[in-house]
Amino acid sequence: MILVLGGTADGREAAERLAAAGRSVIYSSISAYNAPAESVRLGWHIGAMDAQGLAAMLRERAITLLVDGTHPYARTASENALAACRELGVRYIRLERPGLEAMAEKDAVIRCESYEAAVAYLKTHPGNVLTTTGSRELSRYQALPRERVFPRVLPTAEVIAKCEELGYLPRQIVAMQGPFSFELNAAMIHALNIRYVTTKDSGDIGGVAEKIRAAAACGAEVLCIDRPKLDYPETVATAEALVARLMPQKGGQS
Repeated sequence: MILVLGGTADGREAAERLAAAGRSVIYSSISAYNAPAESVRLGWHIGAMDAQGLAAMLRERAITLLVDGTHPYARTASENALAACRELGVRYIRLERPGLEAMAEKDAVIRCESYEAAVAYLKTHPGNVLTTTGSRELSRYQALPRERVFPRVLPTAEVIAKCEELGYLPRQIVAMQGPFSFELNAAMIHALNIRYVTTKDSGDIGGVAEKIRAAAACGAEVLCIDRPKLDYPETVATAEALVARLMPQKGGQS
């Protein structure tokens, strides 16, 4: 039995491809967002798990392979998965989407090792900031004058309420769901007089290249927060590569 930790487009694709290849799969995610199609035959688990809860699930469902398809910045989820797999001797494969280093645009950004480093840079460089790092990280920008920051977030009541609690006015909140094209990014940057765009290194799936190109066209700079650095025992870059690696074991129990 294979457990796929998802919540991402690549995690969903991994579960769908493995199921299509005839593997027994359980898909786990915090929510049903980015979940596989209902027509795909697999088991489900919706809800967060700590390392102990995950280890219990690995035992109960006789999991022999865990595929970690969580977001590149979901550090705690990956650390919990690594710990549970080490404890029980379960094979762990990280589905790690290609990041900025694989992009032609990589030299057009300012790399920041942390949010603190990005905010420190912004403190000494005036101009409006478009944050595209998500609502969970929005409090990290509190050290900047509120009027400078324009959060781009998912259009849910909970997220918008969080933005308002942090002091952002409706005219500052860009509540939209991507993907965002070059043209739409450029229109936002121009309309809001943005000088800096902050982003995670989320790869092509995260629309990073479009942000970089749009910012460059509008004379804005992109600050990219580096991914957490973890020691993964085994990695693949795509769901297709994952299935290709496992196919020689098709007759086994992985």
